[in-house]
Amino acid sequence: MNKGLVSGLVLLALGLLCGVLLAGVNSFTAPIIKDLEDQVKYTALAEFYTLSDYTIEEIAVSNNKILDTIFVLKDITSGEVLAAVYSVKSYGYQSNVKLLIAVEKDLSIKGYKVVEQGETAGLGSQSVTFSFMATGVGTDITDISGFDSISGSTITSNAVYRCFNEVSTYVASYGLGGVN
Repeated sequence: MNKGLVSGLVLLALGLLCGVLLAGVNSFTAPIIKDLEDQVKYTALAEFYTLSDYTIEEIAVSNNKILDTIFVLKDITSGEVLAAVYSVKSYGYQSNVKLLIAVEKDLSIKGYKVVEQGETAGLGSQSVTFSFMATGVGTDITDISGFDSISGSTITSNAVYRCFNEVSTYVASYGLGGVN
């Protein structure tokens, strides 16, 4: 038999074996990773609301590059939508900036939390501790005209602005939590 053919078959068998092993490892780790990601999201949600006071409906948003998920918080007894928390992300200077933006029934912004970022230390990373709420954001999600950037981290500030703007546009079009 040809040595090249034997070598090729051995490499093919090894490649298939590695692929099967990788798929097996992924099947064990994927649920754990998802649980950890959910834990981070719900821990951040708990900074805005006492989660036991609400039923939470998680809505995945498709075909949107910025808006990922909406957590709709409903009254436990009446089912009335009382708030929504939007999971959004936009690319900053060197990484995605991911935020949760909480919006009340009256469309006021309850708050926001940066849940992930990898921006430049001392510049873009300032977006984590900067209070965009103090710049005029917060009165009504459908009017974010008071939004202001951070000097020295304009690119990251613009990523944060795109997140707020996407939530603003979404709420104006579809209502709080996408429920008109």
